[in-house]
Amino acid sequence: MSQTIVNLTLPIVTEKIDAILAIYLAQGYFVGVEHQDLRQKLAAYVLSRLPVVYVAMDSTAACSLESPAGCYSPAQHEQISRLIHQGIEVLLGMVTASYDHRDRELADVGASPSSWFG
Repeated sequence: MSQTIVNLTLPIVTEKIDAILAIYLAQGYFVGVEHQDLRQKLAAYVLSRLPVVYVAMDSTAACSLESPAGCYSPAQHEQISRLIHQGIEVLLGMVTASYDHRDRELADVGASPSSWFG
């Protein structure tokens, strides 16, 4: 039988990110944020903190690309979910900080004396 090397981490992380982001989006978070960009940054955040799991499997393997969730323990699923929520908090902080910085710049411009009146 032919074997294939399969990355099990990426599909399960993207599946969980999609599910969790759907909840956050339904609650009104990330207004004005490009969702695809956020999804990519969140995936990079989570994947950089997890060991990537590759397996060599044939067509009769118990876990596969169709159901990679079965290849992870409940504790590993919880760890992935925690990292996703942590990443969202970090990214929300980055978004908020960039808005705060932009608002401060606008406020500083508005508070500076105008050269129009000499």
